[in-house]
Amino acid sequence: MSPATPEVLVHPDADVLAAATAARLLTRLVDLQSHRAPLHVVLTGGTVGIAALRAVAASPARDAVDWSGVHLWWGDERFLPDGDADRNETQAREALLDALGEALPAGNVHPVPALSDDVPDGETAARRYAAELRAHAGADGLAPRFDVLLLGMGPDGHVASLFPGRSSLFEASALVVAEHDSPKPPSERVSLTFPLVRAAREVWVVAAGAEKAPAVARALAGDDVARTPAAAAQGTERTLWLLDVAAAAELPGAAAAERSDGGSHAASSGAADGLRPRSVSSAEAVWAAVDAYAAPLVAEPQEAVAVRTAAADAGLPDIAVSASQGRLLDVLARAVGARRVLEIGTLGGYSTWWLARAVPDDGTVVSLELSEAHAAVARASLADAGLGQRVDVLVGPALESLDRLAAADVEPFDLVFVDADKQQLAAYLDRAVALARPGTLVLVDNVVRGGAVVDPEHPDDRVQGVRAFFARAAAEGRVDGTVLQTVGEKGYDGFALLIVR
Repeated sequence: MSPATPEVLVHPDADVLAAATAARLLTRLVDLQSHRAPLHVVLTGGTVGIAALRAVAASPARDAVDWSGVHLWWGDERFLPDGDADRNETQAREALLDALGEALPAGNVHPVPALSDDVPDGETAARRYAAELRAHAGADGLAPRFDVLLLGMGPDGHVASLFPGRSSLFEASALVVAEHDSPKPPSERVSLTFPLVRAAREVWVVAAGAEKAPAVARALAGDDVARTPAAAAQGTERTLWLLDVAAAAELPGAAAAERSDGGSHAASSGAADGLRPRSVSSAEAVWAAVDAYAAPLVAEPQEAVAVRTAAADAGLPDIAVSASQGRLLDVLARAVGARRVLEIGTLGGYSTWWLARAVPDDGTVVSLELSEAHAAVARASLADAGLGQRVDVLVGPALESLDRLAAADVEPFDLVFVDADKQQLAAYLDRAVALARPGTLVLVDNVVRGGAVVDPEHPDDRVQGVRAFFARAAAEGRVDGTVLQTVGEKGYDGFALLIVR
């Protein structure tokens, strides 16, 4: 695969950079877990890397990730005894891993072997780490294909422990190498190699400080890897450079980015010879905090908490709407006086609970779910909440269920909420309109995709599914609508709101 063109996001300072990196990582993991498992993530050390892990630990969105489905690796390690304070693993455990507790199974953590009698040298550690990588490889590779690979960068342009001028930069077969003469202490290190780094789906390079600005500029200009190793740090689907203002100071357009009011108007050409960084305001790092602050207004009832907890206990992915979004469903359903509600995508029944409480005692929520196991969890939770009589969960492919409802000539629905596979959104819209009446409100979740929806060449089929939905909605003469962009603990996304004529 060809490497992805780098994207550059510039943050006001190192503290905001760390917080925003944490928020971005949590959002990405939750998003990925909606369609892929397990996930494999490579952590980095360094001041900003460890600060980002602390921010993950402190985030109210931390528990949105199903950590039992995440495997953690390291891009490099200082070859020191287990527990040494300078080991990246030790620092990561203190910053995040210990705080996750039993949520992160011990077997999902894959540290580089430490110096010991059994592992006397870096070569032995490198061989054993390569064996660990192979043990978790997919059917089509020698190692896991990393979903997100985080890298720090030194002032000399090194990433992991791949330093300028070293033969390890050009290693073509080994997955892991030993470094015996690191220019920064300690001298003994173990590092992933570039073939493995460049096979990652997404590579994020995180750098802060004016001393790194020359190397950042060289790397993004496509410098010789022997001089600036970071130039080779590219993912197959995305390459993301997360910088503070000081580290971005020598990039083309850096002055404009620094002057921008938050980045929404700062352009990014994406080309190395004309790269303009996009500045990110500190707002991105505090979205989840605002959600937490507004919690008393949302006032998530204990019954809703019980539904959410039951889904988590059953091992369902934590991809349901947030409490504030659930409250929005409740408010909208009551505002339109909904008596009959159609939901596409039940999961554990969390959004179903909000909708069911909004309809009157003689109201009905028909919810469609592909998985019988998920439906069973939802039915049990809704029954425990005293709402089971208002909800009918239908199991099977949603399009088939929708066609059966249409064939049965059921009474029209007053509100339709779509929170299912994005690839089918256009087809879901067709069925929703067929099952509606004039005035029916149709809500479709996750249609902004962090802004990715504007990219006609985006490789994610969910993004392409949303784009097809937009095209269908625009051409559909029976609906009027708009898109409400949202930010919060679930990241940057949005709803489409349509009303049937």
